[in-house]
Amino acid sequence: MFWSLSLFRLLPEFRRLEAELQEHLKEDFAALLARWQAKEGFLRAYSLVGFSHEADLLLFQGAPSPKALQALRREVNRARFLGFLEPKALFLDQGEEAPREGFLAFFPRGLEAATPEGVRLFSGRRVVFLEGSLERLFPLAVAEGGYLAAPRGFREALDDLG
Repeated sequence: MFWSLSLFRLLPEFRRLEAELQEHLKEDFAALLARWQAKEGFLRAYSLVGFSHEADLLLFQGAPSPKALQALRREVNRARFLGFLEPKALFLDQGEEAPREGFLAFFPRGLEAATPEGVRLFSGRRVVFLEGSLERLFPLAVAEGGYLAAPRGFREALDDLG
């Protein structure tokens, strides 16, 4: 399976919009992501709000081919909400497993430390993922310089942005 991890930062201009327009843009974008997930496979949203100074939103996509990764990006690029999200990073990898429901810590350049007890490890060729409780992942993400992300539904992740 091919993976794409896209990190985005919300631009301040979004917060200056009328509340009704903000809600409309978030609802449209969340609906686009839900439609994609229903037809194409796994797509998860994670909030990095409060856990990262460089990004607010993580979209984690898994697909059977690299073309599917591109197809989602084309759809997302057409969404008006994307005009208020600044792409901060894109990590591509391959692996066998997908995230489930827990908090996620990911390490784009691998992990030196041992995996804590009670945490699920799954990894690609380059990126290492740990899934588990916030209490177990937080110290490791801080010590190893990984990203910490809270699982959210699509709309909930967008509401975390503001």
